[in-house]
Formats: sequence, structure tokens, C-alpha cells
Amino acid sequence: MRPTRVAEFVSAAGQSGAGPGVGGSRLIIRNARPLDAESPIEALRTFETRNDLFFVRSHHALPTEVSTAWTLTIDGEVARPVTFRPEDIRRMRAEHRSATIECAGNGRGRLELPTTSGVQWGLGAVGTATWTGVPLAALLERAGVQASALHFWMEGADRSPLPAVPPFLRSIPRETALGEALVAYEMNGQPLPLLHGGPLRLVVPRWYGMASTKWLTHVHARATESDNHFMARGYRYADGSPVDLMRVKSLITAPRDGERVDVGTTRVTGVAWTGTGTVAQVEISSDGGRTWQQARFTSEPRPGTWRLWETDAAIRSAGEQRVRARATDTAGHTQPEHASPNPGGYGNNSIHEVRFNAR
Repeated sequence: MRPTRVAEFVSAAGQSGAGPGVGGSRLIIRNARPLDAESPIEALRTFETRNDLFFVRSHHALPTEVSTAWTLTIDGEVARPVTFRPEDIRRMRAEHRSATIECAGNGRGRLELPTTSGVQWGLGAVGTATWTGVPLAALLERAGVQASALHFWMEGADRSPLPAVPPFLRSIPRETALGEALVAYEMNGQPLPLLHGGPLRLVVPRWYGMASTKWLTHVHARATESDNHFMARGYRYADGSPVDLMRVKSLITAPRDGERVDVGTTRVTGVAWTGTGTVAQVEISSDGGRTWQQARFTSEPRPGTWRLWETDAAIRSAGEQRVRARATDTAGHTQPEHASPNPGGYGNNSIHEVRFNAR
């Protein structure tokens, strides 16, 4: 598909029925095949990100067969393999969980890297939704998961058209699988869209998005971690450590780069999130980081979800202005001025700075 055709398809796939986004905004296409598209910054000003403006990350082509015959099978280190249909899962006790999902490569295009093969994301490969589904632990209980099952391999239906390309298969540890992991079938009160993993996907709060497997068809209970390419070799930092929990990060959603404002007081808004604890503080600076002022939160702290924040910045003269924001979480982590580059371009939580003009 041409990028323009993909953009039309993405817009048409929205579930809200309100047309193309906030103020006519559309997803920003970063890669047409497979489809990778990020949210415009203005779509991230609310606690929930609209389905039609939620970023899309694809490793392979979309599944070609999505029908009522869809099943989810749990096998491996279990007492009895079990297969669920979506309607079976819908009849179980539902839970509603808000979770922020960020692509591990979000901000890769802003890292100073000599070369990288990953998607050149800007800042919009992140979003928050309220997911409805059943805890993975409840499904594992029905299968009689055994004590020997220390890792759970998640398999989706998407495949590359090239036979030599390995399927995308990730695993999560037992503690996570029996804890926060959710098998979701709704997103923001709507049936889970195909682009976001429908009819069933895994949602793993606090982890980067690659753990939240889309188009989920199998959960394999195993004694060891997945040896799949995307687990054993992909999604690793420069020192070889795995990419897992999201790093603390803040994003300025207003004003926008290049925007014009009047001299005086300007409202600065944003979102901040972390995979360790909750966001405890956000500060902004209008003088290049020499001094900082604390922002106020407009949403409550909840593990695994971002917090909205705002503050008023004094603009004393006309011309180009800069404002930057940094977040600190309850685990004591603070955003660095510049995140350390790594070959995969993962985990860029550098301080976000916006440049705008005052008149």
C-alpha cells in the first residue's frame, strides 16, 4: 500500500465513529508495510487515547483470517491443555484496567545513532487505553498450570510473507503472567480493533509494548524463557540486558513545536509515565535547565498508567522560547538529559524540549 492509502485505511479502522481524529489529526505513518504509525501529539492530551489515534506497531503483516472460529490455546507445563473461544472468555468475570503502552523504540528517531534498522519513531508511539478482559491468571488456572512453568510463551497469528523470517514470539515470567497480565477483548469500551490485536491480545502493564502480544492464539507454559529471535537476540540493550519495564518519561503535549503564543503566561501540559512505581513529580524549565518549577498533576497515580500534568510558564519576551520537562518516579528514577544510545535505539527517555515562538 502507498502511505496515503494506509492513512485512509487507518482512519477508517477507528472505532469511535467520529471521523479522523482530534481536529482532523491522523496517525503519522512511519512504515507502510508492515504498518507502523504513531499518534499526533495533540491526541495524547487526554487520559485515554482514542482508538483511531492510538499508535500502531506491526512486526509482520496483519492476520488474513480473523473470524468467529478464533481460538486461544494454553498448553505445555499444564495439567490439561485447554482451548478458549472469544465468547468463552467473554462469559468469564471481566476486569477493566487502564494501561499505558509504549513501543520500546519510541523516540528512536531522536537518538544520535550512526545507523539503525528500527522504525524511526518520533514521540508518539505511546498511548493509554482502558482494556477490558480476563486476567491471564484465571485462564491459566483452568489449565492447571504447574509449578514447573516459570515462563509463558505468547504466540500471535501474524506472520511474515517471507518463510525465513521467524514469527514474533515473546515470553513473560511467571510472576508477571500470574499478576498484572490481562487477555483483552475490548479497548476503551469498544470491541478490540484488528489493528490493535483484535479479537484477543495480551496487555502487560508497566512493560514496553513488545510484551503485549497482539492477535493472541497460544500461550505455551514452559520451564525456560523463549528462545525466539525477538526474545533471545532482539529487544536487548547495549550490555545485553533485556528490554522490559518502561523507563520514567514525560512528554509535553502543549504548546507544540513551532506554535505561536502571546508574551505573558502560557499553560504547559503533558503526560508522564513509568514502569517502576508511579510518577511522583514532574518539573519544567524555561531557561535551559538552570532552574526548575514543579508541575501539578491533574490525574491520580496508578501503577502502569500515565499521569496528566500542567503548569503555567512565564513568557517575558518575544521571540523563540524553549520549555523542557522531566519526570521522577517513586522508585527514585529521574529522566536524564540525554539517554544513552544503544544499537537497537530502545528506551529513549531523554528530557523532552519544545521550541515555540512568543509575540
